[in-house]
Amino acid sequence: MTASSILRIYLVACAAYLAGLFVLPDTAQLIFKALLLPLLMAAVWRSPTWPDKALLLGALFFSWVGDVVIGFQFILGLVAFLLAHLLYIALFHRAVTSRAKTKPYPWMAWALLGVYLIGFVIVLLPHLGALKIPVILYSLIIGAMLAMALRGRSHWPASAWVWIAGGALSFVLSDSLLAWNKFYAPLPLSALWIMSTYLFAQYAIVRGVLGIESSTNGPVLE
Repeated sequence: MTASSILRIYLVACAAYLAGLFVLPDTAQLIFKALLLPLLMAAVWRSPTWPDKALLLGALFFSWVGDVVIGFQFILGLVAFLLAHLLYIALFHRAVTSRAKTKPYPWMAWALLGVYLIGFVIVLLPHLGALKIPVILYSLIIGAMLAMALRGRSHWPASAWVWIAGGALSFVLSDSLLAWNKFYAPLPLSALWIMSTYLFAQYAIVRGVLGIESSTNGPVLE
């Protein structure tokens, strides 16, 4: 089975999972959720060998660990996702530095990202209690991940960059919704919005990274 075929199965499985949020018991939802990221890992695994493949697999693995444990141990889940973001940062950095710069850097996008993250943390800060330091650290790391994805605009093919930047932005949105729901005020249909943006984020990043490799090392996605 090709990487492209597995990615299509992932999308169908995600749609079924999101629909199941309305009808499945909590235990079934957790089991279903734990089966999703391994599909992305399988797609990456099935792709031809390319540099830094292990970094993408590692980021997906730690994301999967976060998926499994965050409902039981929030801090442990946060640490797992932090490690995933660090691996994404390393992956994007290597994908940037190994390719020539062809466009100006997105200074305005970086400025807007900084304003958003600072403002969001300031709003949440009075509600974080003992989690102030972990949440601030996590915000810095995920912000750096998105900043590195935005930097790719200057180095990557436009089609791949749109996927990666869109995925990274969706990741920040998902985590923002999660933090708002957990620390500030409950959101209607919170699980649907948090998980739909998160699952799209992981798909889009994988799709974009494999797209970069296709443009450099030959077809990865058939």
